Amino acid sequence: MKHRTFMCLATTALAALTVGTFAIAGQEPNHQPFNDGGRKTFTIDVALDAGTLVINHVDPSKPPTDQNRGDTLVIDGTVYPGYTLPSGINATNDPNAPGGIGKIRCRALVLVPLADITTPGASFVTEMYSLPNDDRMMLVDGLGANLFKTVRRAILGGTRDFEGATGEAVETNLGTNASGACNLRIQFKLRRSEHR
Repeated sequence: MKHRTFMCLATTALAALTVGTFAIAGQEPNHQPFNDGGRKTFTIDVALDAGTLVINHVDPSKPPTDQNRGDTLVIDGTVYPGYTLPSGINATNDPNAPGGIGKIRCRALVLVPLADITTPGASFVTEMYSLPNDDRMMLVDGLGANLFKTVRRAILGGTRDFEGATGEAVETNLGTNASGACNLRIQFKLRRSEHR
């Protein structure tokens, strides 16, 4: 239990979301994601995969399970339609199960030692969402989300249909999956930039 909680907290030192052209909750891809007012809201789920977690310690002499200010982390995961992943500290979903609609790649900078991991602002996270592939993607930036907490992050922009997109990604940490990493739910509130 302690290891799974550490894995989730460490990996959520890096996660959140964004979206491109893909099937949301079983719908056909939407090649015009913004309405006439230049806004769009939608929700996706993400299962991070602890098997892809790489930690670069600022002090290489520290044990691998330690987390220190200045450490960097990288982790990947699968994007699923919104409201499809379970919540809970011991959820058994496989982060590589079929049904994915894209991929996420995250990097994080740890801002506090492991003893302070539940502190708000424990990490600074950048996420790249490839939906369904690297040809259509979005970038999101902001604070990491602790276990069962919600954070708001800035949408930095994207490519193709999401060129010029701004707005807010609201990420909720749902708990852990079978790999020991986190399941996440993200609501995107997109707005097309007027300076496109």
